[in-house]
Amino acid sequence: MITYLAGRTARTLVILFLASVAVFYSLRFAPGDPSGVALSPLVLEEIREAYRERLGLNRPIYLQYLTYLGNLAQGNLGQSLINGKPIAELFVEHGRNSLILGITALLLSYAVGIPAGILAAAYRNRPLDQAIMGLGALGMGIPNFWLALLLVYLFSATLKWLPSAGCCGPKYLIMPALVLAAEGTAVTMRMMRSSMLEQINQDFVRTHRAYGLPEWKVLLFTLRNALIPIISLTGLRLGWLIGYTLIVETIFNWPGVGYLLVESVLRRDYPVAQFFSLVLVLAVVLSSWLADILYGVVDPRVRR
Repeated sequence: MITYLAGRTARTLVILFLASVAVFYSLRFAPGDPSGVALSPLVLEEIREAYRERLGLNRPIYLQYLTYLGNLAQGNLGQSLINGKPIAELFVEHGRNSLILGITALLLSYAVGIPAGILAAAYRNRPLDQAIMGLGALGMGIPNFWLALLLVYLFSATLKWLPSAGCCGPKYLIMPALVLAAEGTAVTMRMMRSSMLEQINQDFVRTHRAYGLPEWKVLLFTLRNALIPIISLTGLRLGWLIGYTLIVETIFNWPGVGYLLVESVLRRDYPVAQFFSLVLVLAVVLSSWLADILYGVVDPRVRR
């Protein structure tokens, strides 16, 4: 297990390094620079060049990258070029909003997906099973941005029940959380149903039935083993949520990390865009690392 853990950790560190290089260089090679946003279009070129030099943008890119890593190692995250706020303050403020949205969506997908999957397995090939699987296929097939637009049209524009965008009360959280949880709920339903059906066919289940146990108790005995694939999928699910957060937060104007990242890229706010890009990359890579470790714990064959 130690060798497996060390190998996965070393691979994760390599991926993080390569991802940080890719993020840094892609932002530097993108059209435009901060001077185009921070300074007036009528400003003299000498002043523009002096501004770039003060930010270190005239230095070779590899030196800029090494300087940036050195500042991060010292805990110097920098500040926004647009509003002057420290990045640490932005991280606390927007990271809290993203955590609220992400955790709500994750809990919602499990709270709905697991019971629905159990019911589908218990009523296999019956109308309830077909209805649940139909909803699951619909949840996996509808793109997040399209589902978001449908919910906004129905609950905001037509019924006037919920606000279409904003933060941060419960009413503002409902639609973003539903959109972010939709695909995860559908996947959880289908996986839970398949896992329950696999466990129901095991010998120990037939033994419990032979003893005359009620069906609900038999399902309860199979639930523990059936949850193993769902638990091992948690790491990957976190990565999916982080990726979809960019879209959902932007559509609903939810001031989280994804929304701030999109805004900083559009406004060429290099320090903010670099840091939060690395934060999202770190979260996705660590989620994948967690999934690998959980797979290794659940199934020893993976470690070999």
